[in-house]
Amino acid sequence: MAKTHSVAILCGGPSSEHDVSLKTAAMVLRDLDRRKYAPTRVMIGKDGRWRFGASAPIAIGKALARLASFDFAFIAMHGAFGEDGRMQALLEWVGIPYSGSGVASSAMAMDKGIANGIYREVGMHVPRYFIFDGGSWEEGYDWETPAVIKPVNGGSSVGVSIARSRVGLRKGIEDVLRTNGRVMVQQFIEGREFTCGVLEDGNGAAFALPPTEIIPRSSKFFDYAAKYEAGGSLEITPAKLPPLMIKRIQRAALKAHFALGCRGMSRSDFILRRSTFFILETNTIPGMTETSLLPQAARAAGIDLPAMLDLIIVAGLRRK
Repeated sequence: MAKTHSVAILCGGPSSEHDVSLKTAAMVLRDLDRRKYAPTRVMIGKDGRWRFGASAPIAIGKALARLASFDFAFIAMHGAFGEDGRMQALLEWVGIPYSGSGVASSAMAMDKGIANGIYREVGMHVPRYFIFDGGSWEEGYDWETPAVIKPVNGGSSVGVSIARSRVGLRKGIEDVLRTNGRVMVQQFIEGREFTCGVLEDGNGAAFALPPTEIIPRSSKFFDYAAKYEAGGSLEITPAKLPPLMIKRIQRAALKAHFALGCRGMSRSDFILRRSTFFILETNTIPGMTETSLLPQAARAAGIDLPAMLDLIIVAGLRRK
């Protein structure tokens, strides 16, 4: 009889994506194959205390000692602390294998400035951008509008806005700087929005899933509401593109995955303007809620959620 692996599903955390993380964890907990895995939800509160299942919350020192008893950690945390390499570093220190990318890849993908530089180095199309911090932003800086304003380190489109005037540009930058140390101002590319996921097969070979076209309904772009509210966007999987274009976006998603050194899974977002795919960002821990895109794409490829989670865990265990 095959061994049943004990799996800690890590969720919550201090980031603005705390609530989305809880939804991802609920889906993972529900759909893990109980013949192979014995899961426990481990919720990290915004105060930094950890709760294993229904137990009382404990401080991080005791939590890490308890975490070491698990066979595997499934990281269901998005944004700061979970997706930026810090949780990955803690798990490596404890000595427990985990899902998704390693410390360096997670940190690079989370930092949009670093990631965009890497995309350019490997020849991908990247919208023009500048990065500001609290000391470098000047009201008179010359920048064209419309422009996309976003935190350099962030996900789920939290804090993202489109500025269509100089006044809006200033307000968007100052809004981000109030809660984040750095802000990216990016050229607004008018076009169709797509995303394409990557998984690894049982032998460790990465493969691209069918891409999805995203048509926001509740807002003018794929913001937090469009991503997570039911009916917030129309998502077409597989995307209605010619076969050659499907192959191009899949190659681009794989290129981004390999360039950043991702492992296990990733999902890259693109804008198609005329015949050019511009890459926007790569998510190393894509959402897995009822409305999330990676599970949709996996289903379109004939991979149900338990099978997808199994592939992700097998990829993580392979690195042990």
